[in-house]
This record gives sequence, structure tokens and C-alpha cells, in this order.
Amino acid sequence: MKRMMETVRTKDEPLKIKRPRSSDDNGTRLSNSTEGLESNTEKDISLTCQLCSQPYTDPRMLSCFHCFCRECLHREVQRLGSHQENIGEGPQQIMEVQPRQRQGQGSQQGFNCPICQKPVTISVGRIKDLPQDLHLEVEVKMAQYQSKIASNNKVVPCDVCIDSTSSGPAVGFCCSCLHFLCQQCCDHHKRARNLYQHDVVALGEAVSRERLSEVKPTCALHSKEFIFYCKVCNCLICYDCTTNDHKDHLQSIALPSVAANSRRDDIRTLLTSAEESASKLAVAINGKITALKAVEDNEETVCQRIEQSFLQLHQALDDRRKTLLADVHSSALSKKTALTLQKEKCEKNLSCCIDVASTVLETYTDCEIISLKQLVSAELRTYNHKAQSWSSSLEPCVCSDIVKVSLQTDKYKSYLSEIGHLIDYCPEKSTWSSTSSSPMEGDPYILTVEAKDSNGQIYPYDDIKLKVVLKPLNDTRSDVLGKISQHRNGKYSISLTPVCSGPHQLSITMNGQHVQNSPSSLRIEEAI
Repeated sequence: MKRMMETVRTKDEPLKIKRPRSSDDNGTRLSNSTEGLESNTEKDISLTCQLCSQPYTDPRMLSCFHCFCRECLHREVQRLGSHQENIGEGPQQIMEVQPRQRQGQGSQQGFNCPICQKPVTISVGRIKDLPQDLHLEVEVKMAQYQSKIASNNKVVPCDVCIDSTSSGPAVGFCCSCLHFLCQQCCDHHKRARNLYQHDVVALGEAVSRERLSEVKPTCALHSKEFIFYCKVCNCLICYDCTTNDHKDHLQSIALPSVAANSRRDDIRTLLTSAEESASKLAVAINGKITALKAVEDNEETVCQRIEQSFLQLHQALDDRRKTLLADVHSSALSKKTALTLQKEKCEKNLSCCIDVASTVLETYTDCEIISLKQLVSAELRTYNHKAQSWSSSLEPCVCSDIVKVSLQTDKYKSYLSEIGHLIDYCPEKSTWSSTSSSPMEGDPYILTVEAKDSNGQIYPYDDIKLKVVLKPLNDTRSDVLGKISQHRNGKYSISLTPVCSGPHQLSITMNGQHVQNSPSSLRIEEAI
């Protein structure tokens, strides 16, 4: 056993897990609670528990790869179990408590990870079974060492002396054995044969992480380094564990390096598969991004087309308005001119002889009338003779002299409401059928195709290029193209006449895309 221990000390390698840091990780809390603790640690790892805002103590990893102190998780699960009825009053990050009972697991509590909000179900009795993040625990200890060394704290006890109270506080730190040393122990390090080469620094001196020896993970029960792996219990153990809880598992104890190599192979295999899946997802994501960009560009293009089309319609309507107004003005001017000429002609025919004759009759004496009788009578006869040719001018004005127009506004408004539509036909949801189950050579074969949109509703517009092809499979004769005999409300009637018998392939496409059950195998019976 001791020989195995020596071998482990030389061959064992600490397993380091590279964990993705969440965008919600708060790396500044650690510096508030323990000053300087985070300054020399890896930038992508936060050393502060999100539940207690303190450096991790016995960090346990959830299924979402986020870590919390074991005691913090224990308190959180107990708190949820005692406040089920008042869940709405708790912190916003803890959600949807769903206690469940499972055999051997106790009461299960469900909550959302405070960092990524992924639902997690754990129980008080099973928190200890959560995987321990040994790498994170080592990082915390290394940072704590650096913080204590740099702070020059006068109350740090000596780690070597049995009675640290009588030896005085630590004044130095051995970077090789990771012990705080009092003055006497520092002097002993310089004199001892096996210690004089150790790197001892004075407290208050800044020490880089590379200068410190690697901290080894230790057993929580015995505070000793993990040097074995128990295959039965699937856990790391120290030397003391082999003489206690794992004394019956000696045949199943292996070196951590051996177990880690097997785990590495398993992880590499799974990682390769995961990377392949991630690559496919990346391709799909890029496809979605490209499609989104295409939709955005298409949306802008279509909107511009609509704007241009309606500007053209507006211009056409305005031109028509101007034409109608010009026609009205022209027609009215023509009628007004004709009426004016008629009025002037009538005015010219009003002779003054009527007024003179009336005056003669009313005011002249007998002698005066006799002297003017021939002249007045001659003028009145001439005027009466001309009046017989004035019949067209004497007729009253009728409705034809008024300008009229028929606009049919309601009719064209209904046309406007039908201008344009979204092209939303969906070949995958479009169907076809036939009344003949046994088509025969030389006889017309009638198909009915129903064009449908993405919602499965009839697509009534005629902007679909429908193509139906019947292809012989065992014959060199050319394909038969279907002819559309009728189209109404999204339903197409197609007629085609097979030229030979035997197996055929029926292909029905809309703008190059196949409809449901296309292409389809079809057997043409031989003509009788």
C-alpha cells in the first residue's frame, strides 16, 4: 500500500475542468468579501459563491455546470422545503418549487439555478452526492494563500508548531510545502537538510501563482490528500479511507491517473460527438441567420415594390382625374359656345319693327297711321316670313345641353380592395386527387389539385405555375404533360392522356416544388 502511495505521488495529475463562465457570473463580489483573493486567479473562473457572496467552500457542481457551496445548497433546499406556501415572497431567482418523493432520495426540491435559471431538482440528503469541483476548490485555496501572504496579517498562526500560541504568529510562508511559518520555523527551514532549498517568503510580499506549489485536493473526512480511486463507490479517497469506509474495497482501488485516463477517453468520445452536433447546430444557426437576413431584405424590397405600385396607381388615378376634368371642361365649353351662338342669333332676330308698330297703334293719329301704314305693314310681313325658319332656335333647352359623368366609384373601390396579395402558397400542404383508380392507356386521366397556403387553407390566386408530368419508367416514349382545363378558387382540373401502359411516375409541382405525395408511382393499364 505504501509503495502504491509513493507511485501515486509521482504519477498523479490533478484533473482540471475548463468551465464556461456565464454572463451573469459576478467576479467582483469576491474582491468585496476577501480583498485581493481574485487578483491572481484565472480570469474565466469566479471564486465567489452566488448564494453567500463568499469564497467557495466545498463547491458542488449542478447539472448546468455552475457551482455553489455545499452548505449554501443545503440551506437553500431546506428553506424551499419550509416555505413552499410562500414561494411568491422569496427571491426572484428561486422559482417553481415542486417537491417530489422518490424512493431512497427523500424530499426533492426544484429550483432554478441563480446564474443560468436552468431548472434543477435536488434533495437535502443527496447534496453530498453532487460532483465536487476539485479544480475550483484548489483555485480558491491558492488565491487564499496569495491573499494571506500579501496582506501581512499579524494574527496568522504557524502551521508547523503544535502550540502556535507560544511560538508567536507567522512571519513567513513556504511556497514549497504551503505552510505559514513562525520565526523559529523559518530559521529551521534554512538549517534543515531536506528543507533549506524550499522557497520561503516574508509575509507582505506579493507572490505569483507560479511560485506556489500545486495544492492537492484533500479528503473532507480526514483532511488528507486524495491518492486513490474506489471503483465500487466511484469516488476519490485518501489513505485513511482505505482503512475505514473502503476497507472492503481494496481489490477495486486504483490510482486516480488510471481512472482519469479512462474518464478522459470517455469524455473525448462524447466531446467529439458533441462537437459534431454543435457543428451541425452552427450550420443550422448560420442558415437561420441567413434566412432572417433574406426575410429582412425581402421585406424591404417588397415594401418598396408596394410603395412604387401604389404611387403608380395614384399617378394613374390622378391622370384619369385630370382627363375627366378636361373632358368636362371641353364638353361644357362646346355646349356653352353653341348656346351662346343660339342666344346671339335670337337676339339678332328681335327686330325693332314690333316696337315701332306698337307705338304707331297706340299714339299716332289717324292721318299719321295712314301715312306710315305701308312701311310698317311691309316690315311686319318680312319679320313674320323670317320667323318660320327659327323653329330650331325656339325650342327650349333639354338635358342633353347639361354635362354628365358616370364615375362608378363603388365598383372601382371594390377593385382597389382586391389589388395585391401575399404569395403564401405552400406546395407541401397542397393536395391532389383523382376519380379514376385505374387509369388506362389512351383514356384521359383527370386530376384535381387543390392549392393551399401555409395554414392549410385554399389559396385562391392564380399566380401559381402548376406543372403536371407523367413519365413512363419502362418505355422510351416522351413524357406526357398535363393540361389545365379549369381553374377556380384554388382548384385546378388537369387532364392528361397516357400514351403507353406500365409503371409511370406522376410529378406535380408548383413553381418547381412538389406537392404532397409527389412524385408518386402510378400504373397505367393496357388498353382493351
